[in-house]
Amino acid sequence: MTGGNTALNIGALFTEVFGISSPIYLPWGRTLQDYDPGKYIGVTTIPDAEAEAYSWMGTPVIGTFTLDGNKQYSTYNPDGSRGTMNMASFPMPYATIVDFSRSMNCSKTKVLGVHGTVKEVYGLDDWKINIRGFCIADKSREGYKTVAEQVNALCKFRKVTEAVGVTGSIFNNKEIYSIVIDNISFNPIQGNSSVVPFTIEATSDNPYELTL
Repeated sequence: MTGGNTALNIGALFTEVFGISSPIYLPWGRTLQDYDPGKYIGVTTIPDAEAEAYSWMGTPVIGTFTLDGNKQYSTYNPDGSRGTMNMASFPMPYATIVDFSRSMNCSKTKVLGVHGTVKEVYGLDDWKINIRGFCIADKSREGYKTVAEQVNALCKFRKVTEAVGVTGSIFNNKEIYSIVIDNISFNPIQGNSSVVPFTIEATSDNPYELTL
């Protein structure tokens, strides 16, 4: 299957695939012509100091993150035995959106003749993390430049049977340094092989050592 599209409207793809209304527009693969931007009123720009990376167009990117590599990630061999695998770090594509939610570990007991409930709070639950984005060919990346390479890397991380390290301010600012990948899915767009949408459902993980 071949795709003839040379430009991708990322904002429209987020709306079409994930139902997210986004003002983002990236004319991916299109050569931009010089033009006079004119004067804009009420537009807030991002200081260069806040930019964590820059796209192939030179625009600042905020909220980038990386799945950390490890030479000793645990996995299962085809025969069911435990093994290890060597994974290189994988910077997530810039066309990625992450949702975070966290509830309280709380037990509620109904009491006769009392309005409401008695609540016993045990602590905070894990962060529930929903990562949605698109694998897109990007020659400006140091590695994983093609769609196939990015999809293959995500599939390999799916084989890891322990928490995966994660580096990026949107995670680390929430004190999340490792996640467990609960589920990953790919939903190809009909008639367009130049982009592959993906969804990752994950849970935050904190290392605890138990002494018996």
